[in-house]
Amino acid sequence: MLKLGTLRWKGRCSKHPRYDPAEDGEGGIRGGCQRCLRLLDIYQQHGRLVRLMREFGPLRERGAQKLVTSADRRQTSLFD
Repeated sequence: MLKLGTLRWKGRCSKHPRYDPAEDGEGGIRGGCQRCLRLLDIYQQHGRLVRLMREFGPLRERGAQKLVTSADRRQTSLFD
């Protein structure tokens, strides 16, 4: 079982604090800045992880346990 918790992380380039990988993409990186390239890589990998998790499917689609009705709970009679 893999447990992934909620993670809030704010990364920012000290040289280019207004760079946003979601909006600017690779074209917004100035001068081949390594920190901006890393931010873009983190953004892309996060998107890939979320996409893979959604493709795997939510728990309710992965064979959730069948609910037992009250008629199924009763034991059959041994003397019938």
